[in-house]
Amino acid sequence: MIRRFVLLVAVVAVAVPAMAREMTSAYVVPSVANLTGLNGTDWHTDLTLYNPHQTVLYVKLVFLPTDRDNSAAPTAPLVDLQPWETLNLWDVLGPYGFDARGDKGAMLVYADTTANNCPNTAGDTSCDFAVFARTYTLAPYGAGGEYGTDFPGFPASFGVNSSVIAYLPQISDDADFRTNVGVASWTSDWVTVREDIQDTSGNIVGRYDHVIPPNGHEQWRLEAGNLTGGTVAVYITSGPGDAMVYPYATVLNNTTGDAAAVEAQISKVGLLAQAASVRAVAARSVPKALPVPTFSIEKLKHRAR
Repeated sequence: MIRRFVLLVAVVAVAVPAMAREMTSAYVVPSVANLTGLNGTDWHTDLTLYNPHQTVLYVKLVFLPTDRDNSAAPTAPLVDLQPWETLNLWDVLGPYGFDARGDKGAMLVYADTTANNCPNTAGDTSCDFAVFARTYTLAPYGAGGEYGTDFPGFPASFGVNSSVIAYLPQISDDADFRTNVGVASWTSDWVTVREDIQDTSGNIVGRYDHVIPPNGHEQWRLEAGNLTGGTVAVYITSGPGDAMVYPYATVLNNTTGDAAAVEAQISKVGLLAQAASVRAVAARSVPKALPVPTFSIEKLKHRAR
């Protein structure tokens, strides 16, 4: 076996305490879906936005389908989020949303800087809002009800750039569970990420490179079997200087199909806890908008099961 590899990265950072997640003005939802899966599962995603302000906030939604170059990507009409509104968009990839049956991917959710006149200054909160997503299966095994897992919006500034590494703990792929690993990218060029699969003793039992397209999304079955409770580390090996990616994992029960999302724990290679204020974050360019004529806020507000 290969002993654990330590990636050395030259960084300039200020030592600050780790901070709880706060609202921000731009998010990545790393996994959204509207497709069938194993064991009779049928996955869908609900998206929720919350505006804490006493003024209207204008928000953009961009769907990044998997396995493709999203230099141009499906973009919903501008959402006017009313003061203190909680807006639930049920089955956002469904026929009244992005109409993407049979597809999966990621989603960019951000305050439109032009429509909102958002100041581009550090510490400004005038365009901050909250994003939450839940991916679930309808009628598992043909029975009533549903189950699923949450994918909260991941602050865009908390992604993985070349100065940090993402750790995904408690990963299992054995007789009882299987794991899917995924990476979303908010980068206008190709990015290569490396995946180190570690057993519970820290030995690397598999190392694989994955190429992520511009503004892309890739998801794959964990390549190393017979792993119980290990950790996957994901980091950038090549890409532009402003590359930013968002790794995640989903651990699924082989019997029921029930899923648990694993959010990336991000660190400067185990030396300092990551905080948004530590790293300079480049402004993210957005994909060219492709219109989505089926998208209807009013219809998405009505939950149909």
